[in-house]
Amino acid sequence: MQSWFTFELDGESCRIENESARLTLAQFLSSLDPQYAHYADGNPWHGGSPVIIGETSGIAPRFRSIDATLILMPMLADAMVWTPEGIANLDPDHPAVGVLGIDHIECSNARRMAVLTLFFEGFYRPDLRRNGQMNEQLDSLVSRTAAVDAIRDAARRLFASAETRRHEASQKAAASGQQNEVWTGKKDIFNDRFTKSLFIKRPADELDFVDRRKRRFHRPKTTADLQRLQSQYPDARLIAGGTNLVDELSRTDFQNLISIEEVAEMQMIRTNQDFWEIGAGVNLTRVSEAIGGEYPQFLKALTRFGSRPIRNRATLGGYLAVASDIGQLAPLLIAMDARVLLLSADGERDAPIFHFFEGKGKTILREGEVIRCILIPRANDSALASRGMTTRLCDTYTVGPRRSLCDPFLTAAFAVELREKTVAKAWIAFSGVANKPIRARQTEASLAGKVWHEETVFASLNTLFQEIQITKKDVGYANADYRKQLVMTLFQKFFYQHPTPRDVKPIEQGITQEFSLHDQPFFDSVT
Repeated sequence: MQSWFTFELDGESCRIENESARLTLAQFLSSLDPQYAHYADGNPWHGGSPVIIGETSGIAPRFRSIDATLILMPMLADAMVWTPEGIANLDPDHPAVGVLGIDHIECSNARRMAVLTLFFEGFYRPDLRRNGQMNEQLDSLVSRTAAVDAIRDAARRLFASAETRRHEASQKAAASGQQNEVWTGKKDIFNDRFTKSLFIKRPADELDFVDRRKRRFHRPKTTADLQRLQSQYPDARLIAGGTNLVDELSRTDFQNLISIEEVAEMQMIRTNQDFWEIGAGVNLTRVSEAIGGEYPQFLKALTRFGSRPIRNRATLGGYLAVASDIGQLAPLLIAMDARVLLLSADGERDAPIFHFFEGKGKTILREGEVIRCILIPRANDSALASRGMTTRLCDTYTVGPRRSLCDPFLTAAFAVELREKTVAKAWIAFSGVANKPIRARQTEASLAGKVWHEETVFASLNTLFQEIQITKKDVGYANADYRKQLVMTLFQKFFYQHPTPRDVKPIEQGITQEFSLHDQPFFDSVT
């Protein structure tokens, strides 16, 4: 065991020794220098205090904004961290720093720093081109004082300038056939002090850290080492992204923490012909980047889940292990027919996501068992044909007091697989109605074998009404009667947005299409 570790902060090596294993980055920064004092007041559900971290676990190096209040210092061992203050001081001419000079964004200096962080990450994103993506990048800006329109205008100019640079680099790379490396971010086209450091960053080492109170933090590199540590410390708390951990530590002081963040097998995304295999330690942003092309519904669900800095840390395995009864992703994962693969010293077993939850925050995980990966069936033409299907219609809906950074009243997800026009199989799932996510099995069965038509849907509504009982107490001001009505109306909305097998992409209703235009580019295409 060691009592120290190092990480890089604003380009300088920083040694942490004899500090508490429960110290957060926000606490560390606020005690380091007066200019970081605002980190002590950061609330992740009110926008938080984002910083930048260098990530190398995906297909290409990335800068990710993360919330400083939701990460423990040992989780940053060997990491590269940039504060917005550090970015502004070290490179005042950086394009993302220009936002600080916009007087009419009308927000505090702390919020300006948060804007800078989100702009910095977005500037280097190789996929940031559409309105929906910009909304997702900036969705932690919940301040009522910030001039969001002015911020968005500045974002358009900034991200368009990055796209222009990427286009020019692609043209230069054409001779060597490296255009794909440019557009996927595998090639450093910016060549500035930040990307130079990111592209030479080494993977983190294994860590066994102990603080002065003998509280331990372990970070194994293999599943074998993970199982050894679980056997050695049976009372240890397993952690992934850690976004739910800080709140838990306020109630329970775990003596041992074991992080899966550097277990290589749990950081992989494998794309097979018929399904994806997503490691339990993969953050939600990387999941969306991998499967969002075939499942835009997952991207849609993520826009209601926390904020960009939270999603950059929260993992799919960690989300499932928390087993929230109001979680926005569980109904969709059920509708996607996903499965979990569980690992222990006795071997592996798997189960459908629906059977994973037991209620009241409990799951089927046994002592010494861990989620190794999540298996999600693919929905492309080839995968559907191998299952004897012609079409898969799927969508998810969340109703809450506001769009993001809040507890939803109810979430619903629906899917039907069709052979021509006939329903071969259906999935109807909800959260926010009971002490765990639930599935409407009887209603699903009533749809099977029927033509996907308005009459079929309306004939199933009585079954759905009888089957779904609201047993969870009121959520905010959403009482049981209101949520029961949502169960019915959201299922009808699903049909009317997907009325025929050709309508895989939902038909936008009312003013939504006119004002949101999520799939539209927010700047002119570069030619």
